[in-house]
Amino acid sequence: MGLLTLFVASFSISAEGQNKLKNLQNTEHAKSSDSTFNGFVFPPHDSILHINMGVIELIGPYPFKNKREERKYNQFEKDVLKTYPLALIVGSELKIVNAQLESSYTDLKRRKIYIKWYEKYVYKTYIDSLKSLNVQQGRLLLKLIHRETGKTPYDLIRSYRGGFQAVLWQSLALMAGANLNSTYDAEENKMIEHIIQRYKSGEFN
Repeated sequence: MGLLTLFVASFSISAEGQNKLKNLQNTEHAKSSDSTFNGFVFPPHDSILHINMGVIELIGPYPFKNKREERKYNQFEKDVLKTYPLALIVGSELKIVNAQLESSYTDLKRRKIYIKWYEKYVYKTYIDSLKSLNVQQGRLLLKLIHRETGKTPYDLIRSYRGGFQAVLWQSLALMAGANLNSTYDAEENKMIEHIIQRYKSGEFN
């Protein structure tokens, strides 16, 4: 667990706790008057501030069978840390796009205009990050997109750009040694899944 995450988790106070603390401060004077009786001053009572901490999930070490597995895991860790944040962005951006298409761009013409604009926005925003990926990381990103969205990149392109574009980009991907129909299975990718769970727990923060 990263120090920053542990610090925030340890000292974060819930809204209810903050309200109680504020009420305690506002009534401090009234309470002080209750601490006297016939000229006798009662000693101040100790008070304990209750802090509601978020759930901290601790992920145990991966059970390596040999040094070869450990080296493989370490390489996966580097690749996941570079690609999983991008997959999360894809999932987040997809929700935004769907919300816009359902609320503001319902007719076909406006839908096409919006999607074309969005493509340019995504390209300008994320192209540098995507260019920095090597072939292995690019393949992993395709699988992680399926993990986060439930759809393969091929299905996403087909849904938003049509079948012709999906086939075209799949052909280009295959030439580059990738597959837009890549799927993710947690059981088949135990090392990767273990690293993702560590990431989600905040260990790398």
